[in-house]
Amino acid sequence: MRFRTKIFLALGLVAASALGAALVVVRGETERRVRDDFDVRFARTLAAFRQLQDLRRRTVADEVDALARSNPVFRTVLSTVSVADDDLGFGGAPSREELLRDANLRLRSLLPSLAVASRHDVFAVASAAGELVYTSAAPERFGDSLLGVAPLGRAAERGEESRALWGDGARPPADLPLAPTTQPGAVYEVVAEPVAFGPELHGLVLVGTRIDRDTLAAMRAISGLHVALVGAAAPVVTTLAEDAERALAARLARGGALHGAAGAPAEWRLDGERWLAAPAAILPGSERPHFLLLASIDAELGFLRALEWSFLAIGAGVLLAALGFAFVLARGVADPVATLARAAERVGAGDLDARVAIDTGDELADLGGAFNRMVEGLRERDRLRRTFERHVSKEVAAELLRHPEALAPRGERREITVLFSDLAGFTALSEDRAPEETLACLNEYFAVICDVVLAAGGTVNELLGDGVLASWGAPVAHPDHAARACAAALDASARLAALAERWRAAGRPALRWRIGIHSGTVVVGEMGTDERTKYGMVGDAVNAASRIEGANKAFGTTILASQATRDLAGDAFVFREIDAIRVAGRAGALRVFELLGPASAAGERERSARERYEEALAAYRARRFDEAAASLAPLAATDAAARALAERARRFAAAPPPADWDGVLALDAK
Repeated sequence: MRFRTKIFLALGLVAASALGAALVVVRGETERRVRDDFDVRFARTLAAFRQLQDLRRRTVADEVDALARSNPVFRTVLSTVSVADDDLGFGGAPSREELLRDANLRLRSLLPSLAVASRHDVFAVASAAGELVYTSAAPERFGDSLLGVAPLGRAAERGEESRALWGDGARPPADLPLAPTTQPGAVYEVVAEPVAFGPELHGLVLVGTRIDRDTLAAMRAISGLHVALVGAAAPVVTTLAEDAERALAARLARGGALHGAAGAPAEWRLDGERWLAAPAAILPGSERPHFLLLASIDAELGFLRALEWSFLAIGAGVLLAALGFAFVLARGVADPVATLARAAERVGAGDLDARVAIDTGDELADLGGAFNRMVEGLRERDRLRRTFERHVSKEVAAELLRHPEALAPRGERREITVLFSDLAGFTALSEDRAPEETLACLNEYFAVICDVVLAAGGTVNELLGDGVLASWGAPVAHPDHAARACAAALDASARLAALAERWRAAGRPALRWRIGIHSGTVVVGEMGTDERTKYGMVGDAVNAASRIEGANKAFGTTILASQATRDLAGDAFVFREIDAIRVAGRAGALRVFELLGPASAAGERERSARERYEEALAAYRARRFDEAAASLAPLAATDAAARALAERARRFAAAPPPADWDGVLALDAK
């Protein structure tokens, strides 16, 4: 894909993304406002309905009170049927039925002319004992007990106003007509008002109002919300269109929560449209029937569709303008970019002398300068890589490439640990074998040593005949250089033991090796001429490591380390002091220690043998030669170093050394 095309696409994508993001923000903010508005209208609708309920309740109470106090006929009828049990002038005490019938006849002639009876959908009068005296739904019906009908029973028991809902299974018995039967499934809000004269209850008046589509329409007019009157599991009546009403019925039939998270309105999909829904109790504490307030999110967001088309039209214009700008911009950057591309191809082909000259005076010129600096860095990295790729681990090489200043071209003093490894009997091996076989054996040995050194973060400095010179602590400093060298020596010894077993099985000569380790200060850096250089080190520590490696021959050991290495390695390894030696080319004595293994693998038997040897060495240095030889006798069968020390102790016991003997073993040969 051409650069110009990419600019076209990038700017077009930016423009489209910006427009899309703006549209998403607008839509999200609008939806949030719709939800907030729904909450406000929900609260407003519920408050208006509660105010209407309170107004109705107060009106009913006032009407009943006015009826009882201002209408003597009504008051007399209630008093007669509720508290009178004497002769009323008919020649004897009437029966209860006669009293109720008489009261019914009087109320039938009285109440139809009163507004309180005709204004309400439900109107009934009961005695203080809860007996039906009159009901507008069946005027000639009387005598039925209403104590089991809510809310009249509670009002009779407590002597105070009580409210209830009739509908959806919570209605009076079917054979007790208190509400009109012309509205199947209707819901009535009924109030039972006690009628009392003084402290004495004289009767009860039951007044009810039907909640129907007109009621819901009035609530919708106040709030702008759709309203559904919901029964046990289905809407009784709603203000929704038919399709949405059927979808609501199906949704309610499935059940589920009517609230979203934290009491927020639930979001439903009805007839392919998103709605917010929230329930509202008709009476406080009454779960069903209840109102369900609904608002269509999609209807509220309808204006966004027109806005989206406007955004698309604007976006198309912006995109065309962006593409035109991209065309002009691409022409100005194509040539410098092409120059950079050609130079990059040269670098990719290995030409690290490539340079570019871009003089546009802007960021492209900065890019050209950065490219030239990058090539200079690549040249330096290539020099470092060629210097170290065969001598250091990948980790060390990577560290040097990141920090080339760690490579001191003129030399610097460093404390490092040097390891020298050598094959025992290599001269005899090379004389008895063909050169090709000797080289193959030598390469197998080198592979083991070099792999171990590199794996431990060390540097392979030299391959000297059958010897390997390695170091830790330069060119990259390692605080634990001594511990790394000791771990590498143990690992190499274990791998060489396995290699020796394979050689034995293949009929090759026995493989024996020696390792010497010493820690000290040396000078490290690049050595040589401009035509041929190497990274090397110079110092007494290198010579000492070689002499310590050679000391293994005198003691029959495999790995010897100096006291400096032992002290730096710490407690992670187990050492035993073998002796103090004086080597050629070095005036001072060296205390040498055999590296036995990691401390975690040391057992009681090894610890006991080590302590016995060191006690014998102390006796030897104290000129108690017989004691030293006797102490070493149990170890001599399996311990070459113990045999060598015991032999010297016996010789000195037979011919004691001079009085100025310092206990140091002089080793003149390597």
